[in-house]
Amino acid sequence: MVVENKKKKILESALKLFIEKGIDNTSTSLISKEAGIAAGTLYIYFETKVALISELGTSIQEESLVSFQDLINSSVDYESLQKFWLERVEWGVNNPDKYKFMLQFKSSPYNIKNTNLKIPDHEKKLLNFIEDGIKNKILKDLPPKYISGFFSAHVGFTVEHIIKTKTKERKIFFETFFDGIKYTN
Repeated sequence: MVVENKKKKILESALKLFIEKGIDNTSTSLISKEAGIAAGTLYIYFETKVALISELGTSIQEESLVSFQDLINSSVDYESLQKFWLERVEWGVNNPDKYKFMLQFKSSPYNIKNTNLKIPDHEKKLLNFIEDGIKNKILKDLPPKYISGFFSAHVGFTVEHIIKTKTKERKIFFETFFDGIKYTN
């Protein structure tokens, strides 16, 4: 139990410092100090700083993708996209530090393809889902990576807006996203 508590404290401290100072500006000694452990103790749990970053990124990514399997197993329609979009937005609003870290992590050199994810190839599965939506004339005939990127950017902007304004509104923001990608004759 003590081992898991120390490891959890290291990860929590790393997250806090990565948000405050950035990933590259946070040393392992600073993480150890924040966690209240000896500098060498960190290396009992994580072989390198990169291993720590990778584990933190993987665990947060898995947490944020809990509803992903439901999306992939559903048909492409307004309701399934709305449900997934709303869940992503709520996760970001309810976990602002983790959300901010994921923004850093995704654009960092530490974000390498992780084969240990519980939902492997989630990006490929999402693209296949989008392709089905295009084929079934639910979504515009746009490149699937464009729609996926638009989804992520729109969720990100919405999360930031909700955090800043404390608005309770959600569905109108989804409608602005869906209006941009829905198939029209």
